[in-house]
Amino acid sequence: MDDKKKTLFLGLAETLWLLAVMLGYAYTHKPFSPQQIFLLLKAFWQIAAAVLILSLGGSIGTKLFPKREGISPLALLTLQAALGLGILGLVILLMGYTIGFSTLYFALFLLIFGILFRVEILHWWRLWGAFKDILAKSQKFDKLLAVGIGIILAMTLITALAPPLKFDALVYHLTLPKIYLLEGGINYTPDLIFWGMPQEIEMLNTFAMALAGAESAAVLGWGLGVLTLIGLLGFLAEHFSPRTAWVALAALLSGGTLSTSLSWAYVEWATMLYGLGIFIFLDLWSLRREKKFLWMAGILAGFALGTKYTAGILLVSALPIIFLANRGRGVKSTLRDIFTFGGIALLAFSPWLLKNLLATGNPVYPLLFPSGEMNIYRLSLHQEHPAWGNWRDFFLLPWRATVWGVEGKIGYSADIGALLLGLSAFSWIEWKERDEDQKRILQITSAILLTGFLIWAGVGRVSLLLLQSRLYFFILPIWAILAGVGFENFSKLQSAGIRFGRIAAAVILLSFGFNLFSTGANFAGSNVMKVLFGVQTPLLYREQILGKYESAMSSILALPSDSRVIMLWETRGFSCSPKCEPDEVIDRWYTDLLIYGDYQSVLNAWREKGYTHLLLNKEGADFVRNNPLEHTPINWDALDALLLNVAPLENIDGAYQLYDLMP
Repeated sequence: MDDKKKTLFLGLAETLWLLAVMLGYAYTHKPFSPQQIFLLLKAFWQIAAAVLILSLGGSIGTKLFPKREGISPLALLTLQAALGLGILGLVILLMGYTIGFSTLYFALFLLIFGILFRVEILHWWRLWGAFKDILAKSQKFDKLLAVGIGIILAMTLITALAPPLKFDALVYHLTLPKIYLLEGGINYTPDLIFWGMPQEIEMLNTFAMALAGAESAAVLGWGLGVLTLIGLLGFLAEHFSPRTAWVALAALLSGGTLSTSLSWAYVEWATMLYGLGIFIFLDLWSLRREKKFLWMAGILAGFALGTKYTAGILLVSALPIIFLANRGRGVKSTLRDIFTFGGIALLAFSPWLLKNLLATGNPVYPLLFPSGEMNIYRLSLHQEHPAWGNWRDFFLLPWRATVWGVEGKIGYSADIGALLLGLSAFSWIEWKERDEDQKRILQITSAILLTGFLIWAGVGRVSLLLLQSRLYFFILPIWAILAGVGFENFSKLQSAGIRFGRIAAAVILLSFGFNLFSTGANFAGSNVMKVLFGVQTPLLYREQILGKYESAMSSILALPSDSRVIMLWETRGFSCSPKCEPDEVIDRWYTDLLIYGDYQSVLNAWREKGYTHLLLNKEGADFVRNNPLEHTPINWDALDALLLNVAPLENIDGAYQLYDLMP
């Protein structure tokens, strides 16, 4: 036997021996249980399903907007994804009203269009390679921020793979898709007035949930956040510098609400994606005056409105930019551009208006006037919230939203971090040294931001609900641009031997580091990894975070299959849908008592509608009872009388009470 054959024989023999030993060892020392393998494969598929949907959206956008047009590759892929995903949402809406929904339909849809658009998908994915170029040009400080951003993205991705827990996701962002899949299509859902809200992202969530469950929808929402960040990174790195770009991203993610909401299955990051896309297209249009860029901006404005009503502010924010771009061109040119932009936006938004109009007679249901399940009593209770704060909130809104914005607290109700306001104040100090390209960008960002602030401040003095920062997240990427530029300006200052750039860098690391630590601490305390590796069951995980609510849901699910449960002071219906009807805006007892007159008539009406059980959130009811100034007073004696006339079934840890409504 020659040396080559001998070497080959020995190599194969040693390989087989090593594999035999490893298999033997694994037989008695199993590294994974079957359950753990299943959970890991499930998590992989949930990520893969979300990535496939994002890729399909990117390929559709590539068909619509294929050329680079001098745009950064990362900004281009973000624009393509924003366009494609918006169109995909409307296609799914059409499916829901025609052929309906099923896992098979969505799988075939993905397969067929994946094959048809395979070239565009590959082209879209090649654009991601530009990230390496930016990273290569980044310096140590930039890469330190990049590592921190990567850690936040990793933690929020893992959290998104765990069972959903956040409030609005359980109320409607995931509940409506679940209902659509159970019913096999889109029907008017009177149980949830949020059915009338625009549902671009809920359509995408339906797609993801059909393929891989609710967790995949949360991963999809995380992916929309990544697209926003990568587009902002590419745009700023091209027009300013990689450092400016990384600081802008850190400024966004230094806010606790902004960073953690990546995993919530909410729609805020989607509105930020559309807000960034509108800004980039308006910037391109202002520079080149090519109509297609104005049309694309209008399409994205319509998609933003189709995601959240308050994103209509972006339509108004575009007006100063159109006026500036038409200086010296006359009134006719200005009006033509305004009507072009607004008309295309309205056209892209119109399917949601038509959906509501056909179902309830109100195109903006459940707002403005009584319609559908939103009667006059519910409408007044929902819309007539007194304003929070005082006149200072109008004049000092950026400061107060930053300082007094605390997640879960009354008022602004969101933590946006300190860096957006802290750094953006310096964005104009180097104005004279800027080139024309950068000056144009700063003018456009300032126009959008100032218009957004003025409208936010104005409507915030009308209603508490309209003051919440989360309703206006779509302007935050634009604010982050000014923050990144402000840092760049600040870092150039030197005087009396002081290098202010080092001070600015230290402050950024401190602020960003605080949120990174806080996010990491919450992540470690949530036991998410235990769920993903099968050490803790999803039920125990939900009970740990949601507490008595999860016990109440378990009690409802244990009822006979033909049971229908009506809830009081409990808004979250995801876990028990379609068996339960949540009290989604905490107004059921108040309005039903006004409509029917007394507790016995209310009880009879519930029975006639087919409700068999009542779940009372006692802690919620007690809170409202003890805080009458924050809610319209209701007749508590009538509630007590009703409870005395139905059969109690279960007292759930003193927090929830389950009753049998049948006589």
